[in-house]
Amino acid sequence: SSNLSDERLSELAELAEIVADEHCPQGRVEPEEIARANELTFNYGRYRDYFDGLLEHKSGRFHIYCNLDRVEYPESGRAHFTMAHELGHYFIDEHRNALMAGAAPSHPSFCEHESKLLVEMEADHFASNLLMPEGRFRKVCERKRVGLGSILELTKLFGTSITSTALRYTKLDIVPCAIFKWSNNGKLQWRWMSTDTFRARFGSTVQLATELPSDSPTAKAMRGESPPSGSYFEAGTTVSAWFRKVWDNSYRNDIMIEQSIALGRFGTLSFLYPDRGNYTFSADRWHGLNK
Repeated sequence: SSNLSDERLSELAELAEIVADEHCPQGRVEPEEIARANELTFNYGRYRDYFDGLLEHKSGRFHIYCNLDRVEYPESGRAHFTMAHELGHYFIDEHRNALMAGAAPSHPSFCEHESKLLVEMEADHFASNLLMPEGRFRKVCERKRVGLGSILELTKLFGTSITSTALRYTKLDIVPCAIFKWSNNGKLQWRWMSTDTFRARFGSTVQLATELPSDSPTAKAMRGESPPSGSYFEAGTTVSAWFRKVWDNSYRNDIMIEQSIALGRFGTLSFLYPDRGNYTFSADRWHGLNK
């Protein structure tokens, strides 16, 4: 998944939850409030495509720049995530100390899981846990149905972007599922599978949206069609349409629900989950066939 050890991931998650509980124990976590409480100044400006956010250390003070050309407006989920990401660089000791010592320059951040740099991945993980603390997130999920509809409700509740919310939903194994993030040219940017989906060992996935049926929710969202109702497309699909090692007539070719939403300039997101809530083939059946 990433080069970060489980130990490091849980350490960062714990740090983020402590910060969230200390500053925003109830309701939504507001990164601006946390910045003010810690005497970090910040501003929203237009910096073209140079970065999403930037944390600068100058004469003993920290300042966050948030780029409206990339995050759209100060209340957007993407802006919240960017602010939370920069707070990560501040609260993670190693990052802050490197900035203060001048050992690390103020580096431009691209948030939303776009960067493969270790420090950026750490700040993304911190941001995700800060804005969507696990306990609060799970509690809300218990009361909601499965899928993108709930994820969209969660984005409003937590003030987060669709992408970061869907990723959190998948990483917390709320249900067996997988998400695919496509760029506007139809290439797969990244994907993430819940534990159950990963363990199903379906093998490699499609890499280009053109490999999917032209009437699929993903293809429709990418073409910029208008969803019949609500903000996303939904239809049945199969494991074999998405995973190359599962054949059409394989007993593992479960029926999946495919939901897809266009994210404007940020591409398209596809969300998949088994129609029955779980994969129908079990380990016993698998061993039975292999005897």
